[in-house]
Amino acid sequence: EAEHGYASVHPFSKTTEKRSKSKIRKGSAGNSRSVHNELEKHRRAQLRHCLEQLKKQVPLSSDTTRNTTLNLLRRAEMHIKKLQEQDERAEVLKDRLRWEQQELRVRLQQLQGGMERMRNDSLGSAMSSERSDSDREDVEIDVESMVWTLDSDGLGATHTGADHSYSTSDCAWL
Repeated sequence: EAEHGYASVHPFSKTTEKRSKSKIRKGSAGNSRSVHNELEKHRRAQLRHCLEQLKKQVPLSSDTTRNTTLNLLRRAEMHIKKLQEQDERAEVLKDRLRWEQQELRVRLQQLQGGMERMRNDSLGSAMSSERSDSDREDVEIDVESMVWTLDSDGLGATHTGADHSYSTSDCAWL
């Protein structure tokens, strides 16, 4: 017996298939039992092949339970659910980051619009132009102060010094 409690996979080839088809043709019309046996043998070989492929794709179990076909299928089901949950969390994070990016773009446009008004108001004054240069520094966004953390789900989140609801992972929102 193989690891999963079923027979090991025999190499599947076209010659095996041709041989079984030729045996079926040679048999008489009333020999439906041998036809059924050949078809069942072929079906089981395909099933073994598919289970071996599944075994390669599903993470191995660390517990000491016997690796039966049923346990393999249960682990595959759990693995699929885990992947679906990760995908859903990634989609939520992606949506949140899109929203945050849009909010930052709007804020940047507001700040740039404010700078233009200040420049237009202070064209004649040297003091205002110095003030305008210093204000330009205030408008720059300090990206270096952003801290990237790794959540337990493996998806990154950003945090800034201030507790803005759109930049902390503590506040869940959609």
